[in-house]
Amino acid sequence: MDGYDGILNNDMLIKSLKTAVRSGRVGHAYIFDGEKGSGKTSVARAFAKTLNCEAGGDAPCGVCASCRAFDDNNNPDVIYISEEKSIKVDTVREQINAAIMTRPFSYRYKVFVISDADTMNPQAQNAFLKTLEEPPSFAVFLLLCQNFNKLLPTILSRCILFKLRPLPQPMLKKYLTDRGFTAERADTLSHYARGIVGRTLELDTDEGFADLTAAAFDICTNIKKWDIVELFSNCGVFAKDRRGDIDTLLRLMYYIFRDALIYKTTGNTQHLIHSTRLDRLDSVCAAFSTRQLMKACDALEQARGRMAVNGSIQYVVEELFYRIKER
Repeated sequence: MDGYDGILNNDMLIKSLKTAVRSGRVGHAYIFDGEKGSGKTSVARAFAKTLNCEAGGDAPCGVCASCRAFDDNNNPDVIYISEEKSIKVDTVREQINAAIMTRPFSYRYKVFVISDADTMNPQAQNAFLKTLEEPPSFAVFLLLCQNFNKLLPTILSRCILFKLRPLPQPMLKKYLTDRGFTAERADTLSHYARGIVGRTLELDTDEGFADLTAAAFDICTNIKKWDIVELFSNCGVFAKDRRGDIDTLLRLMYYIFRDALIYKTTGNTQHLIHSTRLDRLDSVCAAFSTRQLMKACDALEQARGRMAVNGSIQYVVEELFYRIKER
């Protein structure tokens, strides 16, 4: 059932939405901005459901005709807009601008939930702006974005912006353990998910993540043995074939070296993320001194920062691997 109860670490956002409903000062357009899996859709659905709830409260009752129709995805006054790649101008004209010409069928508001609104091309944004400039009193637009800055300033100025906050790692770990994950699995996933609940669930069922973890262990274990030809060859493979996974790969390597550093200096396994992979960690510990493990962690952090601003992934990876090998 769609509601606010399962939305974590965004209390102020939810409080603002509830206050708007209670005070009768609902805006015409809201932007919910956050990474994929951060809960944007959950917030938008809870708010959309509340707006037409017949109980009139600041959260959906879940039992009235409107809420039941919403749960069945059969509420005629909640319209979902989504496209596989980008939202085109024809989609805006046909599914928003034309639909806004008729009043709600059954309830107070006609709510438009626009997924990936930041993928609207310029023509689509300009077409949407025409409606947004003078919306009818019954219209509410909920724009879901991963990067709100891709929207026109004229659209942003007419929307109320909310940014969804990721969960702190301990909170995300507790969320997972409360749902039956082992403490070890919850610890691993919560570190790699960067506070995004949806990402933990994807990683847990993603065979590619397991393959990437194995690849990261292979690099950390064997990089010292590579000659220069192997090093640059492997860099090319990862820069080309793993381009979309580079950030995750570097994060995996960071936590492997971090675990190896803790294990090598303390012998304690209590705080290890990969506590079931002690055989692999032993190999990493044997290949690197304590100082080298610390330097590797620093190099990985710097590389991830550079990756965000440097267009040449291969160059950054080449320099990183060379630094790790030589230290």
